[in-house]
Amino acid sequence: MDYSILFLVLFLVGFGLVILYSTSSYKASLLYNDTTYWVKKQALFAAMGICGMLFIATRDYHIWQKKWWFAWVIYGGVIGLLLLTFAIGAASHGSQRWISIGPFSLQPSELAKIGIILFLAGVYFLIGGLSWLPENSQAMVWPLALIIAGVLFIFKPGRNKRAQWARQHTMEHRRQWMKMHQGRPGMNFESEQQQSESVDGFLRSENVWGAARHVVLDELFKGAMIRTSFGGTTIDLRHTHIAPGETYIDLDCSWGGVEIYVPSDWTVVFKCNAFFGGCDDKRWQNGNVNKENILVIRGTLSFGGLEVKD
Repeated sequence: MDYSILFLVLFLVGFGLVILYSTSSYKASLLYNDTTYWVKKQALFAAMGICGMLFIATRDYHIWQKKWWFAWVIYGGVIGLLLLTFAIGAASHGSQRWISIGPFSLQPSELAKIGIILFLAGVYFLIGGLSWLPENSQAMVWPLALIIAGVLFIFKPGRNKRAQWARQHTMEHRRQWMKMHQGRPGMNFESEQQQSESVDGFLRSENVWGAARHVVLDELFKGAMIRTSFGGTTIDLRHTHIAPGETYIDLDCSWGGVEIYVPSDWTVVFKCNAFFGGCDDKRWQNGNVNKENILVIRGTLSFGGLEVKD
């Protein structure tokens, strides 16, 4: 066993749990009155995954080369589970991809990732054993795989409108659920919706190892400076307006996430330098966009993400 790789895996899992706690503790305390609710669930699954990893790591992997057909059996079983979701799958957030087994839920698509790796390994060894193929047939597998992956990446389909509708539908149900449960023990949502007025229309937000939410109520929003490290920040601009021209948000996000809620008719322009991060506009595009009101989001993203929603 390679203990250096084992150490790196354990370090990344532990670091991921710390990041999860920093970004979810605030909301978990509001919804479940337990800041470690999601961390404990993730730690349980991480422990199960580590046990499975150690079990597989202690097995001789050369047996898969001799029993390549077993990979096909696993792959066939995974395909069967995927088809089973159409019959008994539980719908969640507009998607039917889970199979409920008592208190647990199984997502066959996650097992399919392992199944397809074993399947491709089986195909690779099978090609080498076919006498009617050229001797260098195995050497052609990786170049062909890279070419196919590149073509699929270039012609990747656009964002599914049904999925966008499902996200909006889910958000609306969540607002109704919060309204129904307001006032119950451990269900105080007023603090989550706490409104913070900016100074003269300009918002400054600094968040480190925590979660922050700002609702801008100024008549005219003049810009913002957002700094987030090891945490999550939510900015709500749906109750304000911007002047014609460009309004700037300066962003510095490292090891965290930022969500900005923007009216659907605003034009949003990204001018961010991302290092192991990304920006995504997830608003429903209905075509009624005001080209005069432009919100420019600029800055740096390091191991973090920015999402614009409506």
